[in-house]
Amino acid sequence: MKLLIQLRTPTEIASYEGCALALTLATFGHDVQLYLDAPVFGLLMQPTSRLHGMIQSLELYDMPAAWLPADVFSGWLTGMLPTDLASQLTLMPEVIDSQDFEQILNF
Repeated sequence: MKLLIQLRTPTEIASYEGCALALTLATFGHDVQLYLDAPVFGLLMQPTSRLHGMIQSLELYDMPAAWLPADVFSGWLTGMLPTDLASQLTLMPEVIDSQDFEQILNF
């Protein structure tokens, strides 16, 4: 199953639950793409947040880099992000066909 999980709520528990679900589904062979919206970015930048640590482990779960909205973060990926996070994040493609995903979940 191919899923898009969008983290949009700027609370630690919502972002944790969404990311934990993504990692769990990936463990069981599902194709999962994470999208981190601008309000979640503050949590991501806190080294002590659970989201920060979980995003660093996407590679271990054979997950692609998490998407960030290109219109907001186009300049950030080239030096403003810590190195450990930058490799796990990429800008969202300009065109996304929602039919590419069997389910889209929002947290």
